[in-house]
Amino acid sequence: MNKLTTAALATLFLAACAGPSGTGTVPPSKTAASKHVRVRHVKVNGKLPMDVLGGIPLIHVVLSLFDAPLIGSGAGTQFNAGILGVDAIDSLGDSWQLTGSSTPQVVNLLALQSSSMDLGSGDLPAGTYPSLQFLLDPSTTTVTQNGQTYPVQIVDPNHPWWDPTNSVEAVTIPLNISSSTAESVTASLDFNVFQSANLVNGIVYLTPTVAAGLGDPAIVGTVVNNAGAPVSNATIVATDANGNVANTSVTASDGTFRIHGINPGGYTVSVLNSYTTAAGATVTASGNDAGSAPSTYVVVGPSSQVNTGSLND
Repeated sequence: MNKLTTAALATLFLAACAGPSGTGTVPPSKTAASKHVRVRHVKVNGKLPMDVLGGIPLIHVVLSLFDAPLIGSGAGTQFNAGILGVDAIDSLGDSWQLTGSSTPQVVNLLALQSSSMDLGSGDLPAGTYPSLQFLLDPSTTTVTQNGQTYPVQIVDPNHPWWDPTNSVEAVTIPLNISSSTAESVTASLDFNVFQSANLVNGIVYLTPTVAAGLGDPAIVGTVVNNAGAPVSNATIVATDANGNVANTSVTASDGTFRIHGINPGGYTVSVLNSYTTAAGATVTASGNDAGSAPSTYVVVGPSSQVNTGSLND
């Protein structure tokens, strides 16, 4: 895994600023002149170039970051992620930098389970943006547990097209931001460490999984057995009205859970006593009774926190 130096990062983040407009392009193919050539629009002095944006309405996007817990993590465990920024991807596949830095911001994600971190904000020309990309520096992303630091290995690397060094990890986040008028929106992201990490033989295999939603809805609750004792390590799954899994979490030792990074709307919240994460880790609940696991239905608003109460497992 190549270390991403400040100089290299500065080069790739400014590579798109090739012309007076501050945007860069991939040289067009002589044989495919009609094919769209992707562009990365990069901030200059904190703003996207005004000769691109001038005179058109802007969507102001404010980003915050949460985390879901890491299985088996105890006091002192840290999941340190080297965050490079967030891009919005438009319907043509062009990238628009919302936040970013040439130097990774190393953040302990496990400190963000109940309160969020401000990721910054950015402006987009009015239009439709079907997804975001969370930009990660693998060389500064590590896990520290019981005083030992473990390296991270990305299982299925996905580099952004504008990164000639192939050293930036781009995590695609399905989140639709769309407006034809000037508007300010907030979005909460959840870097789901529970889904993403699997420690095997001294190496953390990482399948980066980031969920996101507009506003800041949250679902909280507690899972207990019939005697009222907490059920730990039970997987919590929030499924939307279309049957899509919006996000997941896992119960703590006291049976509590929190789910962030979801859109406003209705969700079926299900408890699973056995589950395999995206990273391939098998998670088994502890303290549950025999029989089927519970589920419940909740509706969350743009900034509401809904408590499911105690779910008997």
